[in-house]
Amino acid sequence: MSLFTKKQTTEKATTPIQEELYLVTKAVDTNSLPKEVLNTDLELLTKAEEKRNYRSNIAKSIRNPQISRAVSALQLKNPFKGI
Repeated sequence: MSLFTKKQTTEKATTPIQEELYLVTKAVDTNSLPKEVLNTDLELLTKAEEKRNYRSNIAKSIRNPQISRAVSALQLKNPFKGI
């Protein structure tokens, strides 16, 4: 026994999808973008890469040189740190 009638299924098929409710990506021709936009995007990406690669010196306040070296060697990147 079917719960849906043919009328209901055809109505759903004919109604357009509301794109504003969903994350929809559309193709963009990169040649049509102005050069200023491309340059600013490139600058923002290079700044983000520099931030991501920066490591703060967590051992700078440690007085003992052996412990300072060990802490520096174990310094890991924080995957939860924002870019």
